[in-house]
Amino acid sequence: MTAVDMFEHGHNFVFGLADIRGRHAVISLARLDGDGRDQLRRRALTEAVHELGHTFGLEHDRDPKCVMHFSSRLGDTDRKGARYCAKCAARLAVTLRRRGT
Repeated sequence: MTAVDMFEHGHNFVFGLADIRGRHAVISLARLDGDGRDQLRRRALTEAVHELGHTFGLEHDRDPKCVMHFSSRLGDTDRKGARYCAKCAARLAVTLRRRGT
């Protein structure tokens, strides 16, 4: 977790980055601030769960309410919350079983 604003090729900014099926992920708090500490915590949790999903091999999901949906603005992060849709949850469960966790 960092307070530094992050950028990726092709994007003006990103809320987080992760190695797909890797071991590294980072989220930036720089653009997650809002109406108070609770909102910042909710947004940080959502982005952390999203990036951890990538480390377990999950790709972006089309469902705007799934945590794995790509957030291009704060409204996306607020709408989706920190839960995986049924499809992503099932994929994650398979991955965890394969890894023995």
